[in-house]
Amino acid sequence: MTKSSEKDSVVLGSNHWESSDTIKEIAASAGGHLSPLQHEHLQTDVPTAVCHGRVENLESRVPQQWWKTVFADAMYLKTDGDVVEDPEITKDEVALLEADPHIREILQKGSGGSKDQPAKVLDLCCGQGRHIIHLARQYPNLRLYGHDQSSYLISLGEERTAQQNLAAQTSFTVGDCRKIPYPDSSFDLVLVMGNSFGYFSDDDGDRIVLKEINRVLVPGGRVVLDLTDGRYMRENFMPRSWEWIDDTCFVCRERQLSNDGLRLHSREVVTVTTQGVVRDQFYQERLYSRSEMKELVEQCGFIVLADEQAEEDAAVITSAKELSKRKEDLGMMEQRLLVKAQKMTVTETSPSRTLGLPEHPLDRRTGALTAQAAKRVTITQHTPAPPPFENLVVIFGDTSKPCVGKFNNTWNQEDFATPQHQTVSTSPSAQLGRLTRLSVLDCHKTLHHTLATAYPAPSFVFNLCDEGFDNEATQELHVPAILDMLKIPYTGAGPNCLAYCYDKGLVSRTAQALGVPTPKETYFFAESSAKRQSIKEEGENDVDRLHSIITEEIGYPAFIKPLRGDNSLGITATRAIVTDKENLATSLHAIVHDHGINDVIVQEYLSGTEYTIGMVGNTGTGFHFFPVLEVDYTKIIEKQLPPILGFESKWDPNSPYWTDISFREAKGLPVEVVEDIKRWCILLWERFGCRDYARFDFRADIPNPDDADGKGKWGQRVPQVRLLEINPNPGWCWDGKLAHMAKLEGIEYKDLIRMVLQAAWDRSSHGSESNPTKP
Repeated sequence: MTKSSEKDSVVLGSNHWESSDTIKEIAASAGGHLSPLQHEHLQTDVPTAVCHGRVENLESRVPQQWWKTVFADAMYLKTDGDVVEDPEITKDEVALLEADPHIREILQKGSGGSKDQPAKVLDLCCGQGRHIIHLARQYPNLRLYGHDQSSYLISLGEERTAQQNLAAQTSFTVGDCRKIPYPDSSFDLVLVMGNSFGYFSDDDGDRIVLKEINRVLVPGGRVVLDLTDGRYMRENFMPRSWEWIDDTCFVCRERQLSNDGLRLHSREVVTVTTQGVVRDQFYQERLYSRSEMKELVEQCGFIVLADEQAEEDAAVITSAKELSKRKEDLGMMEQRLLVKAQKMTVTETSPSRTLGLPEHPLDRRTGALTAQAAKRVTITQHTPAPPPFENLVVIFGDTSKPCVGKFNNTWNQEDFATPQHQTVSTSPSAQLGRLTRLSVLDCHKTLHHTLATAYPAPSFVFNLCDEGFDNEATQELHVPAILDMLKIPYTGAGPNCLAYCYDKGLVSRTAQALGVPTPKETYFFAESSAKRQSIKEEGENDVDRLHSIITEEIGYPAFIKPLRGDNSLGITATRAIVTDKENLATSLHAIVHDHGINDVIVQEYLSGTEYTIGMVGNTGTGFHFFPVLEVDYTKIIEKQLPPILGFESKWDPNSPYWTDISFREAKGLPVEVVEDIKRWCILLWERFGCRDYARFDFRADIPNPDDADGKGKWGQRVPQVRLLEINPNPGWCWDGKLAHMAKLEGIEYKDLIRMVLQAAWDRSSHGSESNPTKP
């Protein structure tokens, strides 16, 4: 079980297992408290705890992804707190790292006047970040990153680092350890501490983790694995035990060896004296010996270091047994192995571009590499097994009807051409697994009936309808809602996510609450017809009031656009940027009266560079980030036109905004800024419930001139990048932004389609759904 310290506080996330009294008790016992919002959450109905009684075969009860519930809330910190919340034990574990001169050298990089760049350290399966916090205190030069599948523990780690003023040098992400959301060769050192290895039902899962660690390490980088001592545990585990956690809570444990002796299956029944059984949970761990770990690590492209090729009893960790305050059943933490290895320096020759997720651990095989392997090793890439779709349905907008929001509310040639590109890319000849049938649906009048009565039933739907049901942007959520009702799995965001992200004000306010930078803004609501009429009158109070707010809180020039909407409707080059009260009144009148839009958002105008971030993947399996895209307004600025992406840039072929705006890979962005942007994207993705793919648009608040004295350059007068919007269902034109970003790294359009289908299949087949009810 992931063992992670620091007793500062406990933050309770959503909890679907405990009664409200139990949640409060867990929070109190761990030194935490409940906010008013969390108290309100406790009023909702939650399932009562169930005790399974006598279980003859523990293995039969272990969930496939047992870690998703065992580490989901504060119960873990309550039952394992004698180890994972003890700073002395954490200090002792870090001391074992510091005792290695090579690791100590990495930790000290960039400190004490050293000219070296500070090292980057990833704590994989970091839990609540106890090792990160300790290292951040000891080595303020380090850049520390934590990645864990538990959003509860990650939230706790983020809160603790913020409380201790360590947030600037730390960064946390949520996701599966089999897909680390960072590029190749990102880290000098990867730590897997606190017995966080060997959780899967077969060894292939562990191989994937090791290969993914290998991918993100720099050549010659180090990995440290802290895992239970399999040989010791196999011979010394307690079949049954029980211990008091505090005066009112105790845990009963059962353990059984698997038939092959390779895994230990465990059960914990947690009882509160005033309530009875509150948790009955099952889990398993692989019992690796040191020799087995050496072989496994070498298979994945590492050299096990010389001091690790010692006898089985060497380099064991017993600090939990020696320092635990309770001195009771320590289970898997009682005695552990510390395995240290180094990534081999390899030379890639003639790699072939993968057709799945290019950074997925399954995309790259190193073969069986031993310590005696040649210094030059050929790494070959292969295409992962494609998703096994048999009857795939693709849904588009309804071209038999007008599409409000497009130029003259009509479909253009690109709209008709795009489905042809997409259906070719998803045809059986494109080698999409077992795909034998591909259907295209674009008649919305019969959409529900066709899907409900189709035989054979659709096995999966590729939802490419970004126009909305009946081509109404406000009904974009209706297509996935229909699919949900029919229980047909599909690509992309669910209805709640689409509804949330349609409201730019909701997105902006939620982003602010999460700490994501956004423009300063205010709102105008023209709910009634009388109010809509009043804004035409010169000097009317509503315009005066809005002008006053802009003057005092935002400043001119300001950017005005519909609060809700799609297709850039209501955003025009001539009226989007307002410079004074007269401009404001004219633009407001045009939006409300010409387009029938009632609600408006007014933001500070950001005059800097505009960036777009594209992602494919999911929280449970990790993400692939495409190269950051920059909007090139050079020709627009030369024509003295406002540099914005408005309605004309999307729909008017006769406009210079259509012909003279281009896109290029962003250059010159500091690594730290890109990492911040990616972290914000993951945070927003999880909060709004994006799935499979999405696009995030940002813009800097000021230009970044490359002048002679350096003023305005990154690192001196730093422009602040701010969120513009989230697009969970971005346009699918073969020449659109997503396709352009993919092309920058050599990914063809058909392969981009494959990536999205693969991500959707992985999500639906592994149950790694994003939360559909946020924010």
